[in-house]
Amino acid sequence: MLIHPAEARRQFREFAEGEITNANLAYGALLIALEDYPGIDVDRSLNELDEIAVRAARRCSTGEPAVFRLGHLHAELFDVERYRGDSETYYDPRNAYLNEVIERKRGIPITLSIIFLHVASKFGITAFGVGLPRHYVVKVQFELNEVYVDPFNGGDTLSMNEIGELVRQAQPGVHVSSEHLRAWSGRETLRRVLANLQSMWLRAGDPRRANAARERMEMLSA
Repeated sequence: MLIHPAEARRQFREFAEGEITNANLAYGALLIALEDYPGIDVDRSLNELDEIAVRAARRCSTGEPAVFRLGHLHAELFDVERYRGDSETYYDPRNAYLNEVIERKRGIPITLSIIFLHVASKFGITAFGVGLPRHYVVKVQFELNEVYVDPFNGGDTLSMNEIGELVRQAQPGVHVSSEHLRAWSGRETLRRVLANLQSMWLRAGDPRRANAARERMEMLSA
């Protein structure tokens, strides 16, 4: 069934008026895609991500440390599904549309992180998106510590020194601070998805689609 762009816009506006959490973040990203991909099956895409969480749960053993759950999630997302960052065609707009990322198993840091956050939410792992300058990672929270994961680079864990280097590469002379490491809200995350999409379409010479991304950013700010 095809969804008219006006109906996709209406659905996104309705979504933007409600609460946005890790549990419905991927849904919101798919509604962004729906306007340009009227034939996608949003429920099917979400079910595909949910199945990753189900498979990760099958790997678990009773009483194992919580950090093992992160290992099971990593195995399913990055070893089995082989999600990776698209370094070769980074600015391809497909990398900002979650349906394309799910189909191609390639994306930019923020869309790959949205997938990680969705599966983590279904799997019972406490995680938050962290919007670094020109990069986006995931903070996984345990009882006594936290781990930073980089979905763009195959789910590698990042030390504080490595995070600091990412910040310095984006902002020379700037040291990593608590503001850099704070948990982003779902609303902030989707605004950044749309900002990326706006930039990508401007780079591709399509001002109409760039403007459509900007309009939806404004809906999230209302």
